[in-house]
Formats: sequence, C-alpha cells, structure tokens
Amino acid sequence: MFGAHQMLAASHLADGLLSSSPLELVWRGKICSFPSAGLETPRGFTVSPADSYSLLMEVRPGVGGEWACYHDRKSYYWAFVSGKSGDEAGLYAVRRGVAIDGVTGEVEDSLPAAATPVSE
Repeated sequence: MFGAHQMLAASHLADGLLSSSPLELVWRGKICSFPSAGLETPRGFTVSPADSYSLLMEVRPGVGGEWACYHDRKSYYWAFVSGKSGDEAGLYAVRRGVAIDGVTGEVEDSLPAAATPVSE
C-alpha cells in the first residue's frame, strides 16, 4: 500500500495535472445510452467522442453503469463514476480511467477489465 506521503504526492500530482490542463466534461450517464452523434469533437482532436466510445468498448466490452467522459488538451478520459461528484469523477477519470489520445486514438487502460462493472 501507499504511505501517507506517497498518497499526498500522488494527489498533488493529479491536482497539478488538472489545474495545468483544464478538464471538461464531454458526457456522463448510463454507458448503454451513450449518444452515437451530436457531441462536439474538441478543438485539435481528430478522434470524435463517438470514436473514443468505440475504442472504450474494444478494451472494456460489456461494461455497465454510470460512466463519464472528460477531455483535456490531449486525451479523453473514461471512467465508471457512479456515486462520485463532478470534481471527484473528473479526478478519478484522469487517475484511474481509460485514457484515449485525441489525435492518435491510442488507448491507455490503467485498470484491469475485471475491476470494471459489467452490464447485466
């Protein structure tokens, strides 16, 4: 486990990331109701929110529950956020979610698929 100083350092690092690269909510809701169209692609991105959703479904097939998608200047961040407030959900998405590069579509998954809620 992490010691108190390591947790504090990780928290400050994530807080610094959020303050230096503004995080914006793209969408939040039941993952099964994600809209296939109508969400704006962030400036500078070539990967649309719908494309990032498709990439998420490739690495996390069958997920369920309440998810959120955020973006900063570089990536989308997807995470299971049920029960988390807006700020808490954004921080959790950056720290523990699935990151998808907004230009290349490269996926970085920080959690094993077994740790993700599955739809019923």
